Amino acid sequence: MRFGGGRSARRRRVMLAGAALAALVAVGLTLGVPLLRDRSQHRLERRTDREVTATAQRTRSVLLAEPSAREADLRRAADTVDGVEVLEVAAGAAEVRLVFRVRVAKTAASVFGWQRADAAGCFAQVVRRGSTPAPLERLSCPS
Repeated sequence: MRFGGGRSARRRRVMLAGAALAALVAVGLTLGVPLLRDRSQHRLERRTDREVTATAQRTRSVLLAEPSAREADLRRAADTVDGVEVLEVAAGAAEVRLVFRVRVAKTAASVFGWQRADAAGCFAQVVRRGSTPAPLERLSCPS
């Protein structure tokens, strides 16, 4: 005669361990999936912000390619870059100051479905008629 229950006790222990493991996995997924989704969204937003800066730098190089151009020519040159909207052009004695907005929208597929990020930044670039280029200045965007 055997003491301790035999197969039914062993089966109960296996089922109890399986239920505990299933509960642990459920709690892990409940906590982990939103954190991973947020991390993926933040990564996409950082990439979008870097794209805004890269587009502004491309616009700067287009503007500085013709330092002796008139303000209308500089406006047209800035408008040729995708995602750039010229907000203001002001001509001085020996320089032209352009204020422009860069908008970028990115979508990405992930395990969690489609994610979207929009970013915008406003910049000012002074184009001098001399040989000294001015730095690109980041501004707060008007509403």
